[in-house]
Amino acid sequence: MGLIDNLTSYVQKENLRSEKKMLFESFLKKGFPTQKDEEWKYTSLKKIIGLDYVLSYAYDEYNKSKIGKYGLGIQDKIIFFNGNLVHVPKITGVNVSGYEDFKCRNNDALNELNSALANSGYTLTVDKNTSVKSPIEIFFFNSTKESFSQYRNKILIGENSEIKIIENVIDLSSSDTMVNQFTQLTCNKNSKIEYNKVQNNHKKSALIDCMNIFQQQDSTCEVNTLIFEEGFVRNNLNFEQNGSNCESNMNGISLLDGKQIADNHTFVDHKNSHCRSNEMYKGMYLENSKGIFNGKIMVRKDAQKIDAFQSNNNLLLSDDSTIDSKPQLEIYADDVKCSHGCTIGQLDDDAIFYMRSRGVGITEAKAILTYAFASEAIEKVTIPELKNLAMELISKKLNVNLDLYTR
Repeated sequence: MGLIDNLTSYVQKENLRSEKKMLFESFLKKGFPTQKDEEWKYTSLKKIIGLDYVLSYAYDEYNKSKIGKYGLGIQDKIIFFNGNLVHVPKITGVNVSGYEDFKCRNNDALNELNSALANSGYTLTVDKNTSVKSPIEIFFFNSTKESFSQYRNKILIGENSEIKIIENVIDLSSSDTMVNQFTQLTCNKNSKIEYNKVQNNHKKSALIDCMNIFQQQDSTCEVNTLIFEEGFVRNNLNFEQNGSNCESNMNGISLLDGKQIADNHTFVDHKNSHCRSNEMYKGMYLENSKGIFNGKIMVRKDAQKIDAFQSNNNLLLSDDSTIDSKPQLEIYADDVKCSHGCTIGQLDDDAIFYMRSRGVGITEAKAILTYAFASEAIEKVTIPELKNLAMELISKKLNVNLDLYTR
């Protein structure tokens, strides 16, 4: 029937509140975005939304041993299994609870769909003056075949507090699945957060992930996005700086092969003076893979003394891989330092020849140069276990043991 038909049939059976029904009707009027929409110009959802997804989870008993291999050895975990919150950590100053509905700016169809139908997700609150020493892993596990899942999450970081998070969405069914996720993050005064997204599912999975971040005075927020094994992924990452001396950092790695597609859209809204943003996305594309990057920096009229940097650097590692890159600056203030840049190229033949002349095989030489290209973004990750995972995934993707060459 296709996803639209399945969604309509599902809503007819559910007893939604009038507000939710209105949101769903608004979604239906707009429909899923197409390539006629400027924000989706280079990305088509036609194949994905044409599949016949299941909208209710099948019964499958949660088994700790089934998911043990996916962790990084970090003690504190939030675990979802088939939409159910099955484990929360006990951390002083941190409160974790299940799904809680909240309003947001529903400015596109996918956010409206999530707001109307999501009934799973978490609410995480960090108290004032709390420094969470160890990172928290968040897992969304699914074992239902051909499922369409929606998560709606809310994070509130109190004043003078600090936390690190690792998020992972994992499908255990190895079937065609789709996730539409929305996360709202509020960073209060003088708070600090490092949020890491590990997108390493399988090549039949599709992920649409939207994250809206609201920052208050003196707050620092860093989001690292590591994309390795996802059939289709679209990341919408939006920052709104609502106080002075905010810092927004974004780092991304996309290492794709086969027919994988990764689309990263970022938006930083500088609304107050004396703020900074730093954005670095690295893309490496093998075989028939495709990358899209659209990064926009907005500087409002009264937002003077802004320092904003954006770069998107890409390696096309085969003749059939592609990248569409669109960096944007929209500046209405006159006392700012803003720059953006984009590079698209291939590995340096002279560098490969140099390494081969010293006994390094061609596969290893290309892998080392690819890792060196990506390493600048990897170094932004401050969690050692996650850095090691990134190296392991790059090694696996490039069919070489990088650990022998880079330590």
